[in-house]
Amino acid sequence: MEKDVVQVLTENHAVLGWLAERLQGERAAAAVEPLLFNEFARALGGHQTVIDQTVIPALKSCGWRGVTSDVLTGHVALKRSLAELLTLKRDDGRFREALKQLSLQLAAQRECERVKLLPVLRKCLDDGQRALMAFDAELHLTRIFGATRLPLDEVDLSQGADDLIAEAQVVLASLPSAPPHRPLH
Repeated sequence: MEKDVVQVLTENHAVLGWLAERLQGERAAAAVEPLLFNEFARALGGHQTVIDQTVIPALKSCGWRGVTSDVLTGHVALKRSLAELLTLKRDDGRFREALKQLSLQLAAQRECERVKLLPVLRKCLDDGQRALMAFDAELHLTRIFGATRLPLDEVDLSQGADDLIAEAQVVLASLPSAPPHRPLH
């Protein structure tokens, strides 16, 4: 069988988990951390794009059968948290705590998608539809990462940060205003 969207999402979850672990590890040297964070932000932004542009339209076409609200609300909450994190200065003490919280939120969302979203995609779509979605998802990821995705030490991470910040500002502006910002604990 060809690669399908479930496999693409599963691989993406693994990459996101690996990057989040590296960011939280004590061995993340200050000189490497900005590069690692940029790769993490791009990977998470790519995942969010695949969910928004590929998965959600497919779920809608299936009549939302079997989709639980926590999958969708978790997706939106994660998107908002990433947008808020991208607006913080990396030398701000709140950045490290916000990154830790985002990593925890990401772990919970990855598990939610694994347990609740991926089975719905397997059940409501046939092999051909999932293969077409994989192709579409790969197109989105290629647009974000370039023609080929290289190992982390070979990726030019100097591009894309401005795009992510601009998207974060658009996302934040589109969300209903939140209560005053509370410090993270």
